[in-house]
Amino acid sequence: MDLLGSIGHFVQEVALYWIAYEITGSAMALGILGLCGALPRLIFGALGGVLVDRYDRKRLLVLIQFFSALPVFIFLALYAFGTLEFWHLLALEILFGSIRAINPSAAQSILAELVPREDLLNAVSLYTVGFNVARIMGPSLGGVLILWIGIGGCYAAFAASLIVSGVGMMLIRSNDQRVVNLEQNFLREFKEGFQYVWASPVILSSIVAAYTFAICIVTYQGFLPVFAKEVLDVGPEGLGLLMAAPGIGGIASLTFLASAGERWSRAKLLWITTTVTPIFLILFCASPDFWLSVVLLAVVGAGQVSFRTISRVIIQIEAPRDLLGRAMSVFNMDQGMRSLGSIVMGVFATIFGASLGIALTAGISLIVTTTLFYRLLGKKI
Repeated sequence: MDLLGSIGHFVQEVALYWIAYEITGSAMALGILGLCGALPRLIFGALGGVLVDRYDRKRLLVLIQFFSALPVFIFLALYAFGTLEFWHLLALEILFGSIRAINPSAAQSILAELVPREDLLNAVSLYTVGFNVARIMGPSLGGVLILWIGIGGCYAAFAASLIVSGVGMMLIRSNDQRVVNLEQNFLREFKEGFQYVWASPVILSSIVAAYTFAICIVTYQGFLPVFAKEVLDVGPEGLGLLMAAPGIGGIASLTFLASAGERWSRAKLLWITTTVTPIFLILFCASPDFWLSVVLLAVVGAGQVSFRTISRVIIQIEAPRDLLGRAMSVFNMDQGMRSLGSIVMGVFATIFGASLGIALTAGISLIVTTTLFYRLLGKKI
């Protein structure tokens, strides 16, 4: 059911960034839009980790799906009456991001309740496959659906997928048998999560690398409309393929992880993926050919997905169950860091142009993560 909601989200995301660029014609505006969507996750994400460790994770997920439909219906009303403006998109992204702030931590933490510990790698990989299937299908469908049913139709499809996903999650059986102690100190629990992460070098290094990716790499997808229109000269269908390409690479990368994961240390795999991803993003920025760009983005996606899969497995295996939600929420704060990344990339794209600007941020990521893994993990690589 989460797969359905994810497909709908990617359809909506293509429609959102396409209409935002049509309204403003500004790369900086796309960066601001990304900021508004990601900032609530940075502010509320870690606090949400305490809720994930305190309360029934399945119930939290169900409520999130239903409440997430609220800003979608508001958008549809504004769009139907012809009163939609860019500031409406910003406000709705803030609302949507606030509602979804704890969704990643709850969704990933509940895996530990649904499968035995020895099957976590397969479970995380399967979860990642599902997300990347959505990442392929959603943007591709979005590019086509914009032409077939329009922006409003894409948003209506997203609203329907959220409701169906929420109903489906209600049927999941969870093995969660925690006893909630409401007398525990919320701030103390919040602090415990950060203290645990700080004391674990491999977890800490993967989290810092995730934050670096969020600021310098991940938000490139918000600027793909600029590449589609101005560099590669393709329409919504081409944009859909560009946005789907990283998902294709992500699924392919899981085959590599299945074979290499037993022979290579996780620390080394973290270092490799944080090196490959920015290099191929730089090559994408230099590409004048559409299909070459699709292939390069597939490799970028493979690096991103491999990195996040390895990092999540490390946290799932190493973190105690009573700290898992908080540790995962600290990791998932990288989704909030994308707020800063959207602005950084928007500034670079505005000053230097999209191609050179994003290539420069990718170069910064390469320098930071190489230094990070050399200093923090040293002999383990």
